[in-house]
Amino acid sequence: MRPKPPIGEKPRKVLYLDFDGTVRHGKEELGRFVNKPDDVVIFKEAVTMIHRYKKAGYRIVGISNQGGIALGYITQADCAAAMQTTNILCGNAFDKILWCSHHPDAKDPEWARCWCRKPRIGLIIEGCLRMSQDFKEYYPPHMALFVGDMEEDRQCAENANIDFMWAKDWRALAHQVQAFEV
Repeated sequence: MRPKPPIGEKPRKVLYLDFDGTVRHGKEELGRFVNKPDDVVIFKEAVTMIHRYKKAGYRIVGISNQGGIALGYITQADCAAAMQTTNILCGNAFDKILWCSHHPDAKDPEWARCWCRKPRIGLIIEGCLRMSQDFKEYYPPHMALFVGDMEEDRQCAENANIDFMWAKDWRALAHQVQAFEV
């Protein structure tokens, strides 16, 4: 017999999305990193898919490594502004947006080592804890999908015991005309 969750809490599906190369164009598409709001270019198919999942009852969570902060290429404020612009261009569909500001090549050990940089699962745990407080829900791994374009995204999903889909394959589903079921 499985223990019951606390009163008022219910399970909820979650779609975890990498940002650069998945939701918005990244270095591969732009030839540079997204460092400011003006750099944000959204994949239109990603917006279609995000809204399909939202309509199907999923929470939408952005998970991103932003190591340029630790390396001094981008400020926290510029990163936050680019994330906000991404959310606006996606119709404000994100329930949470979280990013890791660390990078293993940072000179300061506090900025070089963390629990949150993918493929670690710290941002997934942080997202679940914050949303649980905000929405009085819980988020079982079997009710989640992680979509990304890098091996570190796939490994993060595997480490969290969450199903994974490659961004290119996921975005391609936006062109399907038949009924979409998630």
